[in-house]
Amino acid sequence: MTAAVTRALMLLILLAAAGQACAQDDAVQRVYSAMEPRIRAEYEFHLAGVARQVLGSGAPASKIELFQGRLKMLAYNRAVLVAYCIADAERDRPPTAAPVPMERNLVLTTCVDDKVGQLQKFSQLAAYADFFFPERIESCGEQSRAPAREQVLRPYEFLSLNEPRLYDFARYNECLMKR
Repeated sequence: MTAAVTRALMLLILLAAAGQACAQDDAVQRVYSAMEPRIRAEYEFHLAGVARQVLGSGAPASKIELFQGRLKMLAYNRAVLVAYCIADAERDRPPTAAPVPMERNLVLTTCVDDKVGQLQKFSQLAAYADFFFPERIESCGEQSRAPAREQVLRPYEFLSLNEPRLYDFARYNECLMKR
């Protein structure tokens, strides 16, 4: 095989991979966009609960802003995690295949359970870390970021995040507890 043929084959392989990545990004963006109303409703529900707890505790209302920032980050990350799980579960299905209800899609439910479970674990660990070793929150966060995904999926407008950040929560959780 000549060098020119080898280069041409390599180029074709790279183009095919890039095409698949673009198709995957498009699928994830469609799913993510469709999820916005549900994510917004969940965010507003949780924010109202936090506001009730803060105000009921006698703490100053300014404390709500601290929790609101974390709720925004969690809502953004949850939406992205679920969107990727849905897109991954559908990626290898033939276009003519009958739809599978989400609750019966083993690939999807396994992915969502794992990813959202790690996010929920982070919520608990972050409260612990905030109290005992607050310096870990930022340093572990930087080590656990997923910047490639931040480029594909921007936060919903209603979240109005100044510095949107997506995380690999399995890595984040491990970092918080092992340093």
